[in-house]
Order: sequence, then C-alpha cells, then structure tokens
Amino acid sequence: MKIIAAWPGFIAGFLMMCLLSGIGCAREKEVPAPASPARLGESESQSEEALNSVAVEIALPQPQGTLSIQAKIPRGWERNPEFGTAVFQPPDKDDFFYPPLIQYRASCGGACDPSAVPANIEAAFRSLKDILARPNINTGDPALDAVRATVDVLREEKVGDGTWILAAAVTYPENLSSALYVPKIVVHVFRHRPGDGFFVQTSAHAPLDQKGKLLDVLIAACRSTEY
Repeated sequence: MKIIAAWPGFIAGFLMMCLLSGIGCAREKEVPAPASPARLGESESQSEEALNSVAVEIALPQPQGTLSIQAKIPRGWERNPEFGTAVFQPPDKDDFFYPPLIQYRASCGGACDPSAVPANIEAAFRSLKDILARPNINTGDPALDAVRATVDVLREEKVGDGTWILAAAVTYPENLSSALYVPKIVVHVFRHRPGDGFFVQTSAHAPLDQKGKLLDVLIAACRSTEY
C-alpha cells in the first residue's frame, strides 16, 4: 500500500454513492497481459484470461491522501476521463444505451475509525439490495417512490474477514419504460484490511442482455482488486 500526500476526499452519504459515481481523481498504467483472451461467459478462472492488469491511483477520504491499487479490467477497456473517479469502459461504449463500466473508489462508509469500518461495510452491504430495489427515493411523487425493481441475487458471499461480494440482476415491471429503468447486472466488491480507516469498493454494471458475456468477467475483475 502506498499512501501519498493529502488529496480531496469523497462526498458523504456513502449508501447512494456506492451505486453512483463519486468525486475523485485517478490515473492508471497498463501492465502487459497474455495475448489470448478466453471466451466471455466461461468460469471465473477462465475469465481471468479475458482481463488486463492495471495500476490505479484513487483518492482516499480526507485527509488520508491517495492509494495505489492493483486491479484487472476486461481486455481492451479504457479509462474514461469524463468521470471523476477511476472508471473503465469498452471502446465501443457509445454503441450501448447503457454502457458497461467498472469503477474504483474508496470510502469510510461513516466514521473513519479503523475499528468502525468493518461494521460500516456490513451496513452498506446489507443495504445494497434495498437500494437496487428502489430506483426512486424521495422524489416528492408517491407513484415514483413506490416503483420497485426485482433484484435477483446471483452471488452473495463474504470471503475471510475482508472481502464482501454481491452480484445481482435487476429488472423492472413491464409497464415501465426500459429507457428510464434499464434492466442490468451489477457487481459490488468491498475490500478492507485490518487497521485501515477506509475500504476499497470495486463496482461494475452492464445491460442485462450482456449477462452471458460479461457477468463472470466482471465478477473476476472486481474480485481481483488488491492494495
């Protein structure tokens, strides 16, 4: 882990920010990877072959500075500088109405006391399904606030004491506009090391019709994040 001089942190209110882009800065450096990609949709171990390694620098909560992480992204994906956080997308992203992406960010999820962070992660992790199921919150329109999505959990796991994994498919009632409520797959992986006053969250999403091609690859990519 490499912590550098102070850097602007992220905005509070982490629950919604777990799902949305935050504010931050990042840069990356590609590392050579094997030339032969695996077919998308294979097992996670095979999906590893469809990934490239990158070094990413992300902002930590103030005043903790920045953090260098090692991660993997789907082969051919590129950093999109239009996002403040470290976001990677496929080169044909403009061909998608709902472009796939993978994103890296750090947060305390509440108090930045190292002893409090694991409980903060647990709370965030438990809340994810509810957040996914409620696309509209406090809009002032009861009908909009009442809209509910169906969240089909594809994977939910805690690995050891420091890794939380959630993958889900999100769909909406047929009477709703698919342009406003896009069926999708989402992946969230939280990583924390004892003694750290923050956690690293790797998140990804893609249109539901890309599930067979991208789900295993995105899970493998999100799980690969190390620092």
